Amino acid sequence: MCVDFMSRRGFLGFAAAAAAGVMTAGRSTEAAAQPAARPQDMPTAGMIDFHVHTFPDAFERTVSAVDAARAARARGLRGIVLKGGAFETVTRAAEANATVPEVKTLGGVVLNWASGGINPAAVEAMANFRGGGSDKLGRVVWMPSMDSRNHYQRFNVQRQPVEVFNGTNLVPAMNDVLALCAKHDLVLETCHLAPPEALALIRAAKAAGVKKIVCTHADYDPINMSLDDQREAAKLGAFVEHAYIGVYLGPQSSTPRFRAWKGATVEQMAAAIKAVGASQSILASDMGAAPLGVPAEGFAAFVKRLQELGVSDADLDLMARRNPAMLLGI
Repeated sequence: MCVDFMSRRGFLGFAAAAAAGVMTAGRSTEAAAQPAARPQDMPTAGMIDFHVHTFPDAFERTVSAVDAARAARARGLRGIVLKGGAFETVTRAAEANATVPEVKTLGGVVLNWASGGINPAAVEAMANFRGGGSDKLGRVVWMPSMDSRNHYQRFNVQRQPVEVFNGTNLVPAMNDVLALCAKHDLVLETCHLAPPEALALIRAAKAAGVKKIVCTHADYDPINMSLDDQREAAKLGAFVEHAYIGVYLGPQSSTPRFRAWKGATVEQMAAAIKAVGASQSILASDMGAAPLGVPAEGFAAFVKRLQELGVSDADLDLMARRNPAMLLGI
């Protein structure tokens, strides 16, 4: 019988390879056995996305309110605020809370033509909804978005806009809206107003006793607040919202309707945060526009990129946890 004995070197090489294989297999098995990151351990745990779009709406959206809340839960988010281009979002927030109680879903109303324009009755109704878990879910009043004068001028829309100002003065109904915001401790958002209008509104709102004011997605179209504008808003007591969807806007956008919009990079938003200060800033996704993805995923990507750019955990905590929780009373 002929036996082909393995050389010592060959044997040792084989043994080393076998051991490495066992170790690799062990590591693979161990990795496979590792549980997925728990929501409470994620960087976004406990954070609040202040600006989420869901269907039904006047535009195509990627998620329902329930789907948005489920995705937020998977990322460990504490809460989300639903914004709609048409009608209030409190009723869908109630459904989301009933289905996904781990995430606090809140709503409000945008004062576009679909809600009657500058309509105090719409604000009063939104703030006073009752039943089905809707109590006190209406927390935010946005000035007109797509129907604002600034939006119409920027995108050459030939229709009568919803006017917030009559010359240099607020239209009479706005005084009632501000009184309701003060009475119900609502968040007033400047939405798509031009920077001079937004600053004038902040001054009027503060004089009327409104304590919670936000400059909506200040960095990109159609608002495009300068750093000086943002600093002035913060000095007046408003919070400045920075939102991730800005990275999807512009000539290279994958969505044709956003190619005419001026966007903003996360680098630009990080610079604005540094200029204004995290103490007067909040973060949002402003996502849900089809086909750009799920709001919670965009919010997580935003937080990750800000971390990469050197924004501290302490500042992220302020902008995405403490400031929004204070504004929303949760």
